Order: sequence, then structure tokens, then C-alpha cells
Amino acid sequence: MFSNILARAFDLLPIVVVGRAVDYLAAGSADEAVTDPLIFVWYGTAILVTFLGLALFQSLSDYSWDTLAQRVRHDMRVRLYDHLQKLDISFFEDRQTGDLMSVLSNDVDNLERFLADSITSIVRIVITFFGVYSILLWLDWRLALLLFLPLPFAIVAIRFFATKVAPQYRRARQAVGSMNSILENNIHGMGVIQAYTAQAEQAERINEQSAEYRDAAVAAARERARFIPVIYAIAGVSYGALIGGGAWFTFSGFGPSVGDYTSFVLFAMRLVMPLFVFGMLINQVQRSEASAERIMSLLSTEPVISDPPDAIHLSHEPERIEFVNVNFAYPGRASVIHSLNFQLESGKVLGIVGPTGAGKSTMIKLLLRYYNPESGEILVDGNPLAGIAIDSLRAHVGYVSQEAFLFSGTVADNLRLGRPYATQTELEEAAHIAGADEFIEELPDRYETMIGERGLKLSGGQRQRISLARAVLRNPAVLVLDEATSAVDTRTEEIIQANLHRFREGRMTLAVAHRLSTIRQSDEILVLVDGVIVERGNHDNLLQAEGVYADLWAVQSGRANKVNQNPTYSSSKKWPG
Repeated sequence: MFSNILARAFDLLPIVVVGRAVDYLAAGSADEAVTDPLIFVWYGTAILVTFLGLALFQSLSDYSWDTLAQRVRHDMRVRLYDHLQKLDISFFEDRQTGDLMSVLSNDVDNLERFLADSITSIVRIVITFFGVYSILLWLDWRLALLLFLPLPFAIVAIRFFATKVAPQYRRARQAVGSMNSILENNIHGMGVIQAYTAQAEQAERINEQSAEYRDAAVAAARERARFIPVIYAIAGVSYGALIGGGAWFTFSGFGPSVGDYTSFVLFAMRLVMPLFVFGMLINQVQRSEASAERIMSLLSTEPVISDPPDAIHLSHEPERIEFVNVNFAYPGRASVIHSLNFQLESGKVLGIVGPTGAGKSTMIKLLLRYYNPESGEILVDGNPLAGIAIDSLRAHVGYVSQEAFLFSGTVADNLRLGRPYATQTELEEAAHIAGADEFIEELPDRYETMIGERGLKLSGGQRQRISLARAVLRNPAVLVLDEATSAVDTRTEEIIQANLHRFREGRMTLAVAHRLSTIRQSDEILVLVDGVIVERGNHDNLLQAEGVYADLWAVQSGRANKVNQNPTYSSSKKWPG
């Protein structure tokens, strides 16, 4: 700000010098005796000094503003991302990824441009305006008043324009977010789009969203087109009054000297031009305001699941987990979990089976505290899960989800996600347990091989094994497997199950599966149907009971042609064959 003020001072000084030079010339024309040619050298030198001062302080000001803008952009983007990591999974299930990306990228960039360009120009205009008007009042208050009279009309016009164009820019920012969401989804699903020959329909969706953005931008341009002529007309009235009225005052001898009038006209140009510039800046200001609203809306979003003030931190690895009469329903939907009761102790494996939609994955989400139960409670070593610091619990969990999500980077990068400083030996040991070492060794750069975005260079089974190895590498006290080997072949699954059976020692393992061979060695198996445990026991006991589990085992082992229509579960549920 200080360097900008000095830059503006050096920017305006040449006009004062010009006025003095004109007065000296006028005096010399009237009386040749007062003319000293050397004085013009000093005038020229003064002009040079002012330009050098302007160059120095303007460059310093621009550098300072640009540095500020880049730092703010960096801090804002990091803060937004950090805040996103604290929000609940439900937030991301309700928001489109492309819309969030638009906030973190486009909206943050808009603020950077606002700070680097727009606010610099606004500060320059404000300083110039007050500096110029002060000098004009000093030169001749009557001419200054003449120039000032139309200014309130310009302020009214600017305010009217701002209220008209702001909604259009907000509409445009929302359209960009929606369009980015569709583009991101479609690019990731391009293979599916092509397989279903849905290119025309998807192109139409993009066309509709892009048209929404186009229409909002055109509407803003329309308002701007109406605004600019008004500003030109007001500026023309001001400047015309100055030239006509000011010249008459000067000619009649009631106004300033010719030199001061020359300075006055030049200063007036500096006063009128900011109106044009400010009219242009309104567009960027409104864009930035729309972006700022979206950013602040995101930052003001509070997580539903958070640590209570008196949250405890686990001082040791958990050894016992209990579900006590747990009930749960997603917002606006019917109950998914009904009176769920079970316990899991260190060294034990708990298997969960059931039809699609039975509530198996929801149970895992409750354990990871992505959601809180509606009633009942989950206990960890006798302590309510809701009273334990979230990160304190999750630090002891190794989680393999149904969709093996991998990040763009190397195999090693993905394995080290939960344990950044793991050694190469530890990586290889985890990969061996997960049955991933055999294909990793065949990759071009082994553990340093780039696997592409979301691991798309790997097969589904390979991604799943790396995801499993990532969980194993963490050496967790609680290993949660949600369909962890559904995409691997039978031979590989047998190897993985044998390794995991040895890995179970000293930890709790909760395994959800459709393929019963995955969980047949579990200490206890829960059969979940419509959120209710309908059977429980080990593999042999459940077979002897000849219930739901036995029917499913018969189908998967090829001992029956169809599932027995057992009344203990809904026939509308589809069991994998």
C-alpha cells in the first residue's frame, strides 16, 4: 500500500511539472527577459525523476500484490483441502466431485486473480481519485466542483450494474461446478459410455450444462453492455463541462492560469478514466464475490461426526469391540440395521455374509464412525465409540473397501498410504501376505512402477491385492475386509486366505464377503438379512443347522441347483451364485 501511494505520487507529479512549464512558457512569450532556457532542462530532469520513481515503486507494489495473491491462493487451497478431510463421508456422498473440484481450483484461482489484478487496480483508482481531486481543489475549487457534479450519477449506475450482474455470475459459477462434475464422471466412465453407444445422450447432457453457463455469461455481458454507455455519457458530460466551462473561466480571467488549467485538464483525464476502468473491474469483482461465497460456504460446513470435548485417546491397541442393540437408518430412508448385537476379540475372525442391501457395509461404516448409530452403542474395550477420538481409533484400523481405490503414483506410494516410512522389506512382506508380490515383481519397475490414475493400468484383482497389502502393511489391531478378494481367482484367494489366517494373531479381523470360501475359517459367522442377524456360528455349525447359510453354501459349492426358499430371509434379495 505504501509503495502504491508513492507510485501514484510519482505518476501525478509530471502533470504538475507540465503546468509549471506551460506557465513559464506563457510568461516568456509575454516578456522575453524572464525566459531562461536552462530551466527547461530542470523541468525535463524532474519529469525523468518522476518516471524513475514511478517505475521503482510501481514494480515494488506489483511484486508485493502478486506475492500476496499467490500466498493467499496457496493458503486458501490448502485450508480448503484440509477442511474437506475433516468432513463426513455423508457430505461427499451428497456433493458432486466436480463441483468440489471447481471450488478448489476455479474459485480459488478467481480470488488469486482478484488480489493480483483487480484489487491492485482498485487501490490504484482509489488513491488516484483522492490524490487527483485534492490537487484539483487546490488548483481551483470551482472547476473541481464542476467536474464533480455528474459523479454521483456514476456511483448510482455502478451500484445498479453490480446488483444486476451479481446473480448471473453466481449462476455461472454453479453451472461450471455441475458441468465439471459431469465431465469428470464421463471421462472416468468413457469405456462404459462407448460400450453402451451413449455418446449422443452424454454429449447432450454436456451441451445442456454448457448452455446454462453460456446463458449466464451472456446475461452478464448484456448488463455490462447496458452499463458502459451510461459511464461514457457521464464521463462525457463531466469532461465537456470542464473543457467548455473551465476554458471560459480561464479565458475571462476568473479561473486559473493557463498552466494550471492545462494541469487541471490532464488531471481530469486521470479522474475520469478510472470510471471506465472501474466499470470493467466490476465484472471481476462480481466473479470473485461469487467464488468467495462458494469458498466460504464450503469452509462454514461443519462435520456432523466430530470428537466431543472430552474425547479419550486410545493408549493401547484395542482388544475388544462390541455392538450392543445397534440400530441405524440413512437420512430419509428406512432402517438398515436392526438391534445388532455381536462382539469381536483380539485374535479372532468374524465373518459377515448376507444378500445385497442386508446392511453389511453399513455396519462397517458404523465401526469406522462414518456415521453414528441412531440407538444402541458400539463399545471399544468397554468405552463408547462416540467418546473416542476419531483419529485415535482409525489409527488402529486397516480397511479394504469393496472398490479398491488406488491413487495416481507408484505401487510403493499406494502401499505406504497409511505407513509413510515403511521399509522396502516391510513392503515386500505385506505384498506377499496379500498375494501381490508375484505380479509386482513382473511390473517394469516393480514397486516403483507408475500405476496410473485410480490404478487403471492394473486389473481389478491386482488393484484389490495392492489395497489389501496396504492394509496389512499398517499392521493394524483391527483388520476390516469388505469383499477384499472378490476380484481374484480361486488359486490366488486360497494363498491369500492361508496368509491372512496366520496374520490374524494378535488382531481382530472382520471380514464381509459374498463368496463363502473367503470366511469359512472365521471363528464366528453372522448371517445378515435386512439388517437382522438371522444365523450365527462357525462354518460347520451353520451347515448342520441347514438354514440360510447352508443353502447358500450348497449353491456356491455346486451341491444344489437353486437356493432353498427359506422363510427366514426375503426372497427378493439376490444371492450370488
